[in-house]
Amino acid sequence: MKRQALDGARRRRLYLFRHGAVDYVNPDGSWVPDPDLVSLNERGWEQARRMGEAFAGVAVDKAICSGLKRTRQTAETVLASHAIPLTVDPGLEEIRPGTFEETAGYDPLSDVAFLHWRASNPEARFLGGERYSAFYSRVSEAIDAIVMDHEWHNLAIVAHGGTNAAILGWVTGLGLEAFGMFDQETCCLNIIDFDTTPDGVVRKTVRAVNVTSIDPLKSDRHAGDMELLAKSIISLADV
Repeated sequence: MKRQALDGARRRRLYLFRHGAVDYVNPDGSWVPDPDLVSLNERGWEQARRMGEAFAGVAVDKAICSGLKRTRQTAETVLASHAIPLTVDPGLEEIRPGTFEETAGYDPLSDVAFLHWRASNPEARFLGGERYSAFYSRVSEAIDAIVMDHEWHNLAIVAHGGTNAAILGWVTGLGLEAFGMFDQETCCLNIIDFDTTPDGVVRKTVRAVNVTSIDPLKSDRHAGDMELLAKSIISLADV
């Protein structure tokens, strides 16, 4: 179904997913060597399957992922009933952390748990790696090009928590402030409408944020992923 705004603008929809759950820390407490190579864990596969069941009847004519394994696995599972190819846009890859040597010695509270609230600081880096400002520019450029591609009407993107926060910042005009404000649970869905004319986007409307097929009311969600990561770091330090 092709939607149209009351004033005649073309109304197009973005279904923006985060990938399913993964493990960045091994059972022995060590960090995985390369977070870009992690696969969905058992919970992540279940999240993707459940989201795929809920999403089965939704019309989508294009699908994009960041290309990292966890987004590809999530996209292929969620969109299993949709006969559309999956394309890759590296501009949507997650914000890049520093090496272990660069992150060693960080305070688990200010430098991990609540790091996203410092994203608007021009010098703020994600765990000693990519600057938030540079990451936001990268993602903004990617999503701007995607929205200006008029070949799709209903688009599914499977990306990352940081990437989604950047996109929501771009949509709402909050910019870097969005990183601390928008929680993105694993395998969540955000729904955004764009009203466009040949001259560009005239309106952006957020229809839903952080929707999950498991625990949709967030009764078991009391902390964001960075806070949970910091909690695990503190627990390991106490062992």
